[in-house]
Amino acid sequence: MKPFSPIAHGYWRLMEWNLRPEEIARLMEDSLALGIYTLDHADIYGDYRCEAAFGKGFSQLPASVREGVQLVSKCGIKLLSTSAPERRIKHYDYSYDHIVQSVDTSLQRLGAEKLDVLLLHRPSPLLQPEEVARAFSDLHAAGKVLDFGVSNFTPAQFDVLQSTCEQPLVTNQVQISPLHVDYLFDGGQDHALLHHYAPMAWSPLGGGRLFTPKSERDQAVLDAFTSMSHSTGLPIDTLAYAWIRKLPSKPSILVGSGKLERLQSALDALGYDFPLEDWYAILQASRGHGIA
Repeated sequence: MKPFSPIAHGYWRLMEWNLRPEEIARLMEDSLALGIYTLDHADIYGDYRCEAAFGKGFSQLPASVREGVQLVSKCGIKLLSTSAPERRIKHYDYSYDHIVQSVDTSLQRLGAEKLDVLLLHRPSPLLQPEEVARAFSDLHAAGKVLDFGVSNFTPAQFDVLQSTCEQPLVTNQVQISPLHVDYLFDGGQDHALLHHYAPMAWSPLGGGRLFTPKSERDQAVLDAFTSMSHSTGLPIDTLAYAWIRKLPSKPSILVGSGKLERLQSALDALGYDFPLEDWYAILQASRGHGIA
């Protein structure tokens, strides 16, 4: 598998960016020039509209440029939506037919011949590992998906699914930020290191809470980053991304902005080695107590 770019571009807010197809294409070209080639989607993003909007821009790129893009998408969540008026409740569906149909629909919307990586969006208590494995095997054999992974799975859930799959699961996309550090203590990072895969970190700025604190701990983390920003001259978001990249599992960080300067700010984090005591100061602020 081609490694994820250290900074990945998340398109879950694409409908909010109000970009024309040619502007989406230009944004992709500019991000590729910066070395950001992993582009993250899900079938449900934008109430099932983001992939199609992206596809209109993607189709404007030359074939040689499209080949440099690593497309990631997800399936499994069924939203309440005007596009599915018969649906009575939000739920998960990991049946063979739904997984295969979801991939076909995503490819059609994206205007792509294949997905580089397909992720199961969230674990379901009704997930049948053997049925998922059969869908993965057939999609891989058909050349529609090159690699597979999961999102928001526990290490145990990851292992159960892997035990039935011929293809190695290549990632677990999980929430990691200075405001959400469960991954460091629930076995998630240990699992990634043990099995030699790079996780993907979603909501790296805490869903905006890093800049608009909603608790005393949020404020403590912001205060710590603000002090470090004054001393280093680096923006707070760059420092937050650098804090995550200090982790031994080296997560690929999902940045969901339509502004090139925000992507550059994330890339700047790759050149900053977070000092050890400063790193632990952020952890202490996040947890509300020091280490044992």
